[in-house]
Amino acid sequence: MLHQLEGKYIHTFLKVYEYRNISKASSVLSFSQSSITNHIQILEHMIGAKLFDRKTHGVTPTDKGEIFAKYAHQFSKLAQEMNDEIHNVRNTIKVKALESFCVTQLYSPLVQFLDQYPNLDIELTTGFQQQIVDDVINLKVEYGIVPFDPQMAQLEYTPILQEEFMFVCAANMDPEHIMQQELRVIGFGNNCMYQSLTDQILKDCGKRDYRNITYASLEMIKQTVMGGAGIALMPKRSVESELQSAQLQRLDLGEPVWIQHGMVEHRSARRNTHAAVFKQFMMQFFVDSQYTM
Repeated sequence: MLHQLEGKYIHTFLKVYEYRNISKASSVLSFSQSSITNHIQILEHMIGAKLFDRKTHGVTPTDKGEIFAKYAHQFSKLAQEMNDEIHNVRNTIKVKALESFCVTQLYSPLVQFLDQYPNLDIELTTGFQQQIVDDVINLKVEYGIVPFDPQMAQLEYTPILQEEFMFVCAANMDPEHIMQQELRVIGFGNNCMYQSLTDQILKDCGKRDYRNITYASLEMIKQTVMGGAGIALMPKRSVESELQSAQLQRLDLGEPVWIQHGMVEHRSARRNTHAAVFKQFMMQFFVDSQYTM
């Protein structure tokens, strides 16, 4: 079968797989929809299996399509690595993490890594836990850094950092008075795992009259809390200077909150040397910094 495969067919398949829509893939690839369909049919004929189920508003991969996608991603990645090596292109490692983790924990190791490995680049994007997990599963990134173990068979999870979180409010507010009235809880919204943790802690404290306010960044949340608009569950490291300068104060809502961050990667993905170097560097950095368990 290998001698029959053409790179353009695999590239077409991957775009249809990504967008779940032949029309969208057609627009991105600048092929006609009939050409896209023809490429998929050729692949299906060569491997002897249906790759997509056609729906009213798009397509969905079949079980055989999911298997083919796994190897198609590896084929595409190998082709890119070959091209990069032949043409001496700088190698990029794709990483996705929570915005709050990037701000408080990731900047220092990334600066050191890029300094130590000048021929490597990092493409860093942010997202919530499920978005990170999805991108790792779909091989859009080599590594994700998440605050909770996804416990999924196709993912390998490696703990790297145990981080303390705390509830904070403005320093001029009375903690007892805060808990006696309706609360405003400032956070990243329902897509964030921290929100679920916050809801559970408040429930355990018997606090039910509160409403969630959503902001897009850690700095926006911190500034809003310092202004007296509500409380927030935040990484201790992100608020240490504000606690010391008496702009914020800690709210005692029970036991200390510790969250275990870890790196996730696809178990079946081909690990290139550069990605392996990055993982080892990150693990060693946090060990040396005494951030691990």
